[in-house]
Amino acid sequence: MSLPKNPLARLNRQELLWLAGILKDACRERLEKNLVSQALESRLYERGPVEGRLDPRPFLRIWEPRYRKFLEVATDLHSLLEAEDAQALARSLRAQVAARRRHAMIEENGARPRRKSRP
Repeated sequence: MSLPKNPLARLNRQELLWLAGILKDACRERLEKNLVSQALESRLYERGPVEGRLDPRPFLRIWEPRYRKFLEVATDLHSLLEAEDAQALARSLRAQVAARRRHAMIEENGARPRRKSRP
């Protein structure tokens, strides 16, 4: 039996970065929605319990720390991928600058004829 393949392996680095950004945004939206729902339910229950309706406040409070944790992890993942991209870009730029310097030095040395020593 073969091992199942990692579905993330089908994505390139840019797509992984986009996916992490989408996850981060979705987690933030979910947390904000949860907080708004908690505030709404608290105001509603200030008037007293609604007959025939279960109180969703405990459920909302249970999920709030989870949403915060998911948002933190998604933010860290996105930052990590961005940092790796920045490091790769910096390495690439350093290599390009070094190549240009070498090329300029070669041209500079080639433009000045060397003196031949006299016997």
